[in-house]
Amino acid sequence: MKNIIGVRFKKLGKIYFFNPKNLKVKKGDKVIVETSQGEEYGEVVIPNRHIEDEKIISPLKKVTRMANYRDHKHYEEYKKIKKML
Repeated sequence: MKNIIGVRFKKLGKIYFFNPKNLKVKKGDKVIVETSQGEEYGEVVIPNRHIEDEKIISPLKKVTRMANYRDHKHYEEYKKIKKML
C-alpha cells in the first residue's frame, strides 16, 4: 500500500496523484509538487490515503513542501498576467 494525495492545478482540472512522503495534508491545503515541467503550485483535493500498489502508475512524483505565503502571492500574480494575455 502506498500513501498518496490528489492534487489539482486548475479549478476544474484533472486530479494528479503524488507521494506526500511524511507530510499530513488536508483537503484545501496548497502544496508545491514536482512535475515534468518543474515545481508547480496546486491544491489538495484528496487528502492522505493508502492505495494498493497495483492501482498506482509508478513512479509517483513527490510533494516538495506545503506552499507558503510567497508561493500563494506568486501564483496570484501569475493568474493575473495569464488573464491579460
